[in-house]
Amino acid sequence: MDRQRDQDTGAAPTEDVAWWGLRVTGGVVLALIGAGLLLWLVLRGDSTDSDWSHYYGAGKVLAIGCVVAGTSLLARRR
Repeated sequence: MDRQRDQDTGAAPTEDVAWWGLRVTGGVVLALIGAGLLLWLVLRGDSTDSDWSHYYGAGKVLAIGCVVAGTSLLARRR
């Protein structure tokens, strides 16, 4: 009786969509936003280069966008 309670009786998910819902388009948008932020920070020419946290944040957005787009494209090829 206890074994039957612990078993999952729901249907298995059939979609290959990640839990966060972003697909290739979302990854590309994130990568473009991150690249635009980095470009804006570099071209702005601020004299205080000691604050690298802005570059770090923009780099994270770019990296996450590249990872999401890349893994979505690889999942499509399967």
